[in-house]
Amino acid sequence: MKVVEKGVSIILCTYNGKNRLKSTFQHIFKQKTKVPIEVVFVDNASTDETKSMADNWWKENAVEHITYVSVIQSIPGKSYAQDLGYTKAKYEYLIICDDDNWLCDTYVQTAYDIMSSNSQIGALGGWCDAVFESNKPLWFDKYARFFAVSKQGTDSGDITQKKGCLYGAGMVIRKSHWIKLKKIGFEHLLSCRKGKSLSSGGDTEYSYALRLLGYKIWYDERLYFKHYMINSRLNFNYLSRLRKAMTFSNFILWPYLDLLNNKPNTYNYFISRVLLGFPKRTLIKLKHAISGNYESKEQAKFYFRTFYYSLFYYKNYRANRNLIEQWLKNKM
Repeated sequence: MKVVEKGVSIILCTYNGKNRLKSTFQHIFKQKTKVPIEVVFVDNASTDETKSMADNWWKENAVEHITYVSVIQSIPGKSYAQDLGYTKAKYEYLIICDDDNWLCDTYVQTAYDIMSSNSQIGALGGWCDAVFESNKPLWFDKYARFFAVSKQGTDSGDITQKKGCLYGAGMVIRKSHWIKLKKIGFEHLLSCRKGKSLSSGGDTEYSYALRLLGYKIWYDERLYFKHYMINSRLNFNYLSRLRKAMTFSNFILWPYLDLLNNKPNTYNYFISRVLLGFPKRTLIKLKHAISGNYESKEQAKFYFRTFYYSLFYYKNYRANRNLIEQWLKNKM
């Protein structure tokens, strides 16, 4: 396997993110580091001249210690955009920076130091606070975790057997691991977001894939960034759509968790999880769906969606598990 150069590639994928990018770029520009840095900017089929804006910004603000590369991924889906970014990346350590993430000025150097010091770390994550376009909604703190605004551990260190995965914003991975996964046949079951759709979970899937290869999931509270929240996302309709997408993504990722926990690939085991407490639990959830408050209704929706997937999607589960097991055989 070709040795990848030591350094940090910041992978920044966006769809129509022109209005959010300036502040994101400025925080990258202010990084205090002694290691080589490049920004790999991936325009994921934008329609608002995002790439032109980004190219012009870096042309006007060029600095010797940060290399800038931009490409277009015409296939919709964040995972496809990230894969192209990983392909183009020059350096071993890859930082996933969304178009609304403002990295603290020591983020790159800290990420480099941690990854360099422990070869068993497959994925490294930090934490963030929210910054709001206008006023912070009164309900936001209660639901902040759905917007990836949270700490991912109580203490810095190994969270493989605790949280077990990371959200994509600010996540640090190794290009050599990505090359290895591709070589043995890994393909995403989830594509992450496509344009305005709210499909998600590609970051969690990648965390699970790395765990299946034997690598650790790590958290360090020194890795801090701000997550800029635009007004159009701060409403219950958006939150409900987000939770619906997460429910489907969680179901698609069941095979990973079952393989990690050595669970059997049988229909009886598969269906037993959702039939637990039936019919009493089902009747309670039905009552909540009809007359409960917002949170009760959302939990009821989660229950019935999962129930539906479990009753009618076992073939999909089995096919996905077989795909994972196939590339796992190739790692030997």
